[in-house]
Amino acid sequence: MRVLIASLPIGTGHDIAARALAEACLQRGMAVEFSEHLVGRARIETGLYFWALKYLPKQYGGVFRWEDRTGYHWEGHRRHWMQTGKEVLSHVYDIYHPDVILATHPFALNAWAGVKSKKRPFKLVGVLTDLSVHRFWYEPMADAYTVWFPEQVADLTRFGVDANRVWQTGIPIRSSFRDPAWELPLYAKDPIVLLGGGLGMGPYYRILRKLSEIDYPVVAVCGHNEKLHWHLDQKTWPDTVSIVGYVEKMPLLLRHSRLVVGKPGGVTAAEVAQSRVPWILTHWIAGQEEANRDRLVGHNMAVRGDKGQLAARVKELLPEDSPKRQEIIHAQGKWARPHAAQAIALRLQEL
Repeated sequence: MRVLIASLPIGTGHDIAARALAEACLQRGMAVEFSEHLVGRARIETGLYFWALKYLPKQYGGVFRWEDRTGYHWEGHRRHWMQTGKEVLSHVYDIYHPDVILATHPFALNAWAGVKSKKRPFKLVGVLTDLSVHRFWYEPMADAYTVWFPEQVADLTRFGVDANRVWQTGIPIRSSFRDPAWELPLYAKDPIVLLGGGLGMGPYYRILRKLSEIDYPVVAVCGHNEKLHWHLDQKTWPDTVSIVGYVEKMPLLLRHSRLVVGKPGGVTAAEVAQSRVPWILTHWIAGQEEANRDRLVGHNMAVRGDKGQLAARVKELLPEDSPKRQEIIHAQGKWARPHAAQAIALRLQEL
């Protein structure tokens, strides 16, 4: 079986999920290729997206929810990306002749549907990396979807998708999260880990400053955001604060952490759940991560720490005998899906 994984490099979650899927498919003897051929065509939409998140987050969130609720622009959006797919991706199909397309971004899903509409005989699967399903993910020509929570099955069925075509497998994460190799702690014993700096979104500096006032080790992860890393390095911090860039051994760091603080990205949610570590949500991207936040809190897998609650939440969750700490860890164990990528690869062979 030949598998083509189609995505767009918007944030790290899509890339992590794509690589986890590739690893699982290769283990089952499939041939795997990656496609980011839509990057050029998506440049304007991507730029507008980041601009809106930075300068008009409340307005963006309102439009995001309105589009999902009304579907006002769905048909035009789909038609645009299907036509783009016919123009840009037809030759990609002719080169690789994939049996299955795995799309980890809705633009890619619609674009490959355009190629499929030209009677190309491949299966098309949407792989969701958030915890809700926006209407723009709805693609009538998709053969299947992969999701995490049962609410996402309901999200898709309200658009008209047959529930039997929705696979509740979980979000694909790196296999290293299943059983991270034991090593000495990287920075300090059981630190508080601050995530969400990779895109530079949200009040990261303010949150770190608040955490630094607590007499407890903190590791602030900036990811590939060198500008943020440099900016934080110029500030004066207590000895309890470590500021780092990209962490190669993230499974090890999370497994050794006492608490995680940050924004509710979908792939991050799956990784934190597998790590069994209490999670405090402090900031989020308007739109999709607001929905992620609500579903994580609704499933008792995290708590909110915004609106001046951060210090109180940290003090509540640090003790081992904290009832709320144990409740979160139990819920994470219930919903963790470490074999999601392998489950998806298996279902592909049954399509």
